[in-house]
Amino acid sequence: MARIVDTRCPRCGAPLPVQPGMDSVICQYCGARSLIDRGRKPTTAPVPQGMHVVRVAPPSANVAVFAVMGAVAAMGVAGGVAAFATQSAPGASGARPVLGVGPSVQFKDRPMLADVNGDGAPDVIGKSGIPAGEEWIAAFDGRDGKQLWRTAALAKDATGHEARRAVVFDRVISIDGLGKAQAYELRTGAPSWSASLGEKPGRVCQGDGVIVVETVDDAKHGLEPASGRRRELAKGAGCKPAPSSNADEAPGYRLVGWSDFDELGLPALHAIEGMSAHRALVPSGPGPRFMLGRRSKGSQVRMVAAVDKKKVLWKDVVPGVDPLTTRAMGTEVAAYEGGLLVVPYDMNDHSQGTRLACFDGATGKRLWDVQVHKKSQVSSGISVSANDVFFATWTAVYVISLKTGQLRYVIGTEF
Repeated sequence: MARIVDTRCPRCGAPLPVQPGMDSVICQYCGARSLIDRGRKPTTAPVPQGMHVVRVAPPSANVAVFAVMGAVAAMGVAGGVAAFATQSAPGASGARPVLGVGPSVQFKDRPMLADVNGDGAPDVIGKSGIPAGEEWIAAFDGRDGKQLWRTAALAKDATGHEARRAVVFDRVISIDGLGKAQAYELRTGAPSWSASLGEKPGRVCQGDGVIVVETVDDAKHGLEPASGRRRELAKGAGCKPAPSSNADEAPGYRLVGWSDFDELGLPALHAIEGMSAHRALVPSGPGPRFMLGRRSKGSQVRMVAAVDKKKVLWKDVVPGVDPLTTRAMGTEVAAYEGGLLVVPYDMNDHSQGTRLACFDGATGKRLWDVQVHKKSQVSSGISVSANDVFFATWTAVYVISLKTGQLRYVIGTEF
């Protein structure tokens, strides 16, 4: 029986099944096409520009190996870094089988959710890269975490804390710290257009048929989605939140500080008995608003309360474990989708990592409370879809069922 040879893509390191009789193969993850050299006879034919060569042993050999030639040699070691390792949830043995093994590759962004491959399910987009090395933007299938595409390496100014990334219409927008915007095709990750704003970015949002970038000088710039050409914005035109690297807003809600409470008709900082509310999650539609803060008397413990204007509907401590074993310091964050509120919190013991608590937004009932990991308390942000929670830590995204709290898979390499 003919045997399929498993090797690795020279460009991204993803699994590359080579079937008998094939003279070339296309990587299903990054799209790179490689010629197949089975070593039966020497060849002096030149390798087409941009192509790679995958060398596999003849059928008589027991072990298949590959060599990277042609364009890969010019790329160097960094250019041939493998794609993300996608790890499944623990099985009966408690192990985490690794589906795409490669060098340590990290996810370094708040997950942006959008349907990349057109299957109707939200996929994950964000900045990623190798430790202390080059970074890029990549997209991953929301069903299983497999890489769909990745861009070329980003320039240094596009990776720092002043840079912004967002998904607006059918474009992924990356704006560097110098105000240069680069658009990529949502479906493929291919570069689309670039534009210069002349100022550092503050916020990216979706206007009426136009991409809107708010810069730090309070100016608003309208850009055509297809071409990047400037478009004049109507005075007072609205702008809806888009999936972005900005942790303070998402499609469907935004997070605000206590200085905005009065303008929004919310209870003041110390107005809720037994609680100091420093931030609030404000959904864009009808329903309760959620106050996020800490217990005002005794030991500091994270708390959450739902309010209708200034009336308290319910309140509770966030931790589902002994509250005194948890940390209350740091910025309060949360995510909201389909009437469910998800709030992360840290343990006092750093070796116990981070947990997530999920509440029914209408009743305050705690639906689940789970440990994300026992690794780090550094987080890049949280996003929620109709079915899953996407919690980004220092190096990886943990994808957890919104309904049950069960871990489904991990994108990235765990520390």
